Amino acid sequence: MLATLTPTAQTSSPDTQVVTETLLRWSRWQDLSEWLEPLLLNPGKSAGFVADINRCAHTLVKLVEEDPDLAIFHIVHVSPDKMARYGVLHSMHTGMLMTLVGKRKDWSESRIDSAVKAALTMNLSITALQITLAQQVEPPTSNQRQAIAAHPLATWHMLRQLGVTDEDWLIAVAQHHEQPDGKGYPQGLTEINQTADALRTCDVFGAKLSPRISRSGMLSTRAAAEIFRQRSAGYFGATIIRELGLYPPGCLVELNTGEQGIVVRRTADPMSPEIVVLTTEMGERLYSPVRTRTGKAYGRMVIGAAENDAVGGFHDPAAVLSAAG
Repeated sequence: MLATLTPTAQTSSPDTQVVTETLLRWSRWQDLSEWLEPLLLNPGKSAGFVADINRCAHTLVKLVEEDPDLAIFHIVHVSPDKMARYGVLHSMHTGMLMTLVGKRKDWSESRIDSAVKAALTMNLSITALQITLAQQVEPPTSNQRQAIAAHPLATWHMLRQLGVTDEDWLIAVAQHHEQPDGKGYPQGLTEINQTADALRTCDVFGAKLSPRISRSGMLSTRAAAEIFRQRSAGYFGATIIRELGLYPPGCLVELNTGEQGIVVRRTADPMSPEIVVLTTEMGERLYSPVRTRTGKAYGRMVIGAAENDAVGGFHDPAAVLSAAG
């Protein structure tokens, strides 16, 4: 498990030190998700739910600020537990996106804090159900659909009962499925709180990237197209796309050489991200992945996002993030 990784005493190389710090930060994301899990699945069992969520939100924002590329990698990268822990990871990923949006829009620290707490708790009444649905082949049952339709206000009530008094947090949760055209739910509102509108967009975007038992997660560019098809999502949808870039960290890509790689860092050129090469030109797996820049000057150019990896087994983040050039 990544949380067990610790730096060695012999970390004299700058590259080694950077990789070590990245892995340690990745382990902190893992720790945060494990901290969140019981809070979101059994909120009533927490003796200090509001204080615990406050600490989780503070930790999340700090981790995003420290390494935005690693946060995006966590959102986009396909991991084996994305379905088994969907309800928890999706809320955390939505919080990451809200942090990126808030920073891009120059929101105040207090507004970002409320927005992230809303993201973490937006589905509190149906967290367990979301995990079930992510692994369910059949369409939702009538009872499941009713719970989904009711969850914004049901969660709002739960949060109030748990001691939440932050109105920005509560309103964002209550309205995060409303749409300015009145076609949202549960109230069909036409005047929507702006933070709630951002939360809905981040929620939808993150959901489209996540796999289900019945489908793979969308490529980020396809998810973006879906976002823009929703008239009311353009403002914050555009913000998300600008922040993540054409090939965001965590995205599997095809190279002009025939190789495949996974993006680990954005660069000033959206067409030339930093990647870890995973296969040879013949599509054979590299057992020692190579980290490199892309672009004409580096002899490797990204020609598009890859639907699937060539030979499988590339989804261990420790192996990817440990690859130093």
